[in-house]
Amino acid sequence: MRKASIRIAASLLLVALVFYFADPPRVLRSLGHTDPVWLAAGFSSAVTASLLSALRWRAIARWLGLTAATPGVLRAYWQGITANTVLPGGHLGGDALRVLHLQQAGNSLIPATTSVALDRFSGLWMLTVLSLAASAAALGLLPAGYLPRSEILALLTLVALIAPWLLWQFSAVLQRWLPKKIANLLDILHGRPHGTRLYWQQMFWSAGVQVFSVLAYALGGKAVGLDLPFDLFLVAAGPVFILAAVPLSVGGWGTREAASALVLGALGAPKEQAVAAAVLYGLFAALQGLLGAGTLINWKRRPSP
Repeated sequence: MRKASIRIAASLLLVALVFYFADPPRVLRSLGHTDPVWLAAGFSSAVTASLLSALRWRAIARWLGLTAATPGVLRAYWQGITANTVLPGGHLGGDALRVLHLQQAGNSLIPATTSVALDRFSGLWMLTVLSLAASAAALGLLPAGYLPRSEILALLTLVALIAPWLLWQFSAVLQRWLPKKIANLLDILHGRPHGTRLYWQQMFWSAGVQVFSVLAYALGGKAVGLDLPFDLFLVAAGPVFILAAVPLSVGGWGTREAASALVLGALGAPKEQAVAAAVLYGLFAALQGLLGAGTLINWKRRPSP
């Protein structure tokens, strides 16, 4: 309880500091003059990204042989968004709730936990790939010396894209030197059919998730008058989204706004608009969490199986 209180206080303090350095009147003025059309488009993009995320998780769970009906997966995913919105610890609370849902559907703990972990890895993987690719494509729009040469970025993009497949191939050979529990888990995973097919499926699912997530971020920026190329939002999304997921705050508040101010500010955006765009992106998630709260209450009232 003390750690949770400290994280909540730290999150509020960080938000206050970000607002202070970005000039609170300007931030509030940007938020007070949002364009409702762009705002609605941004929220729709955020909902689409969440829907694709839930379907991506369902694909992994079914590949592992778990019972994962689509309605239950969608409900569990939005309940996870609710937990992530109100609980300290990044995405850990929502992930634990998703694991619990799979257990109550009759699945074992380790495969259920593995499905959520692979889902998180898939999202982080494609976010890295897209950020690197966008950085290479948008190098001419960035300040000189801001990033390495485009050839290096293109090579890093390729490495990041094929790294999971290479790890999958090498893990079958290297597992004899790994701890027994990890080796047993790898045996189970390598025993599942169509691993390469899942790799390609996850590539497309995660690309869709990240494109719509970044689009929600960019449309939030558009709603407050921030007019930057989409490529630059793709470049900024890597550090902004990763810092928002770090378990140091509640719902990413504070870390997300600070990262947005630093990265988009370095790319030429006014800091107050960069902060306002991050605030709107956080509100898109908070609103989804609010919508998921109703299903969470009904789920808790049902008798345990």
